[in-house]
Amino acid sequence: MRELERKDILDLSSCGVAAYSAATIHRMKTELLLKADKPRQPGGEKPGKLLVVPPPADLPCMPEFMVATIGELIQALRSVFSKRGRGSGGEEDKVLLEVFDVRLDEFLVRIEERLEEFLEGLRRIFDGKEFVDVREVFRGADRVEAARRFILLLFAAAKGYVEIVEDEELRVIAVKWNGGAGGA
Repeated sequence: MRELERKDILDLSSCGVAAYSAATIHRMKTELLLKADKPRQPGGEKPGKLLVVPPPADLPCMPEFMVATIGELIQALRSVFSKRGRGSGGEEDKVLLEVFDVRLDEFLVRIEERLEEFLEGLRRIFDGKEFVDVREVFRGADRVEAARRFILLLFAAAKGYVEIVEDEELRVIAVKWNGGAGGA
């Protein structure tokens, strides 16, 4: 070794500097890791804003699927909006109840009238076909009209005029006509 150093073939001083530098870097990283493991002082943390979560509304429904009539839903909404103790109450509660004041008989009569018109439109869409893509039912409708058509489609399915069918393999939702022979 001494012979190699004397002839300037091997310089071990640079190897020593590299080993010393690597050891120093390793020690500094280890100290940072150990410093991060120390528990923080509880008094040093600033308290954040407390998030106030209101209690959930107690609906008279079980979380599982449950068949509820429109009257029961309206009654549940009225009972939720009429509860006192959630603020000032008073006139605001009365205004909310007036907004949700639904005459069930009038509502059902209007649904029946619109359902007849909707079924006539469906007969034209089906025109001898058994299945129709659900997008054809909503073609050319703005958002409000699409929402109306969707609700009427659900009512038509509930009355057995149509079925809403989903093909999971093709990822297609279709409407099947049940209301007459071949949709005519």
